[in-house]
Amino acid sequence: MKTLVRKDLVKQVSDSLAAELPRLEKHLKVIVSGTAAAVRKGRDLVPEADFALAVRREGVDGLLYEPVEVSREDALRFLSKEPIALPDAPLGYLLLTYKGLGLGFVKNLGGRTNSLLPNARRIRKNIAL
Repeated sequence: MKTLVRKDLVKQVSDSLAAELPRLEKHLKVIVSGTAAAVRKGRDLVPEADFALAVRREGVDGLLYEPVEVSREDALRFLSKEPIALPDAPLGYLLLTYKGLGLGFVKNLGGRTNSLLPNARRIRKNIAL
């Protein structure tokens, strides 16, 4: 996997795509390529939701997000965009996982978390926890 930076977007692409992408971009309007990993906002690299769902999340400088395994109840709360607290987890951007699968990112502020899950991906139905 290779890391590419386009403006403020950091993305990962396969080695074969990274070799061909400059030639493709020269002749075609490439709309999407690779997996969006993060967006640079000031000094921070804010993780992209797609990166949590990626099959391969290889270490990229500045993109080493601590995975935190959550319970089924917390996973459903996160996916419903309800607030969750992770008091024992480290501060900063965290990758929430359930049974080893990436769900999405939160920014842990200690007493609360800010969800980075896009509204379009939230669960809208009431689910029994």
